[in-house]
Amino acid sequence: MNSNKKMAAVQDKTTQIAAVNTYKNTEDDENEIDLLDMGMALLEKLPYIILCFLIGAVLFNAFAYFLIKPTYQSTAKLYVVSASDDSIVNLQDLNIGSSLTKDYEDLILSYPVLDQVIEKLGLDMDSERLAKMITLENPSDTRVLKITVTSTDKQQACDIANTLANVSIEYLPDTMSTSAPNIAQVARVADQKVGPSYLKYTAIGALLGALIYCLIVIVGYLMDDTIHSADDMEKYFGIVPLTTIPESDQFRTDDSDEEPGKKHNRKERVRA
Repeated sequence: MNSNKKMAAVQDKTTQIAAVNTYKNTEDDENEIDLLDMGMALLEKLPYIILCFLIGAVLFNAFAYFLIKPTYQSTAKLYVVSASDDSIVNLQDLNIGSSLTKDYEDLILSYPVLDQVIEKLGLDMDSERLAKMITLENPSDTRVLKITVTSTDKQQACDIANTLANVSIEYLPDTMSTSAPNIAQVARVADQKVGPSYLKYTAIGALLGALIYCLIVIVGYLMDDTIHSADDMEKYFGIVPLTTIPESDQFRTDDSDEEPGKKHNRKERVRA
């Protein structure tokens, strides 16, 4: 008897040592296994991810179509050059013109110029708001100044661009004591909108919808510490279960289904 107990004790210790070694090996690979399990969790929710992808695309497309007003752009161009005489433009004049273009680019957005544009067109806005609608661009190695106006009203964008160009060539040369620039291009009414981009909003909505649902799944996976299977028991605790008991209705006792008399008799038997 004593020898059998000793053998049993030795076997128990061997089993414990093996379990500890298994736990250590499992702990080393825990991160990799967790990533695989997380990927499987996401893969199981693939139909819902696709559904959220489509819902996000539809919602953002509808938002851009119904709630964001289309915008239009019109562009006028000035050619800035300073001639030393009435007929000949030399290299020095071209260099001066390049410097003047930078000056015009800064002064066109000054409030004296913008206030004149607002007054001539009768715009219901201040100079700061008008300045946000205007974009100035000077292509490299040129004396061309592009005046681009963006507005939800295509006719307004065209009128502002042309009026700003005219005010600039009238007001700024006197202020700067230089020759007036020439209008190289008159702005036209835009025939198509420049924004919003429905494709862009649709793509953003689709990706955002899928990403949000994936984050929800990942957070739920990381916060779930429930043991779902015998493999989880071995993985997290290093213990190999001897057996598992399947869940079945045959092993359940529902007192509510018993008749009152039978339930009373069963209590009497227990008391006896």
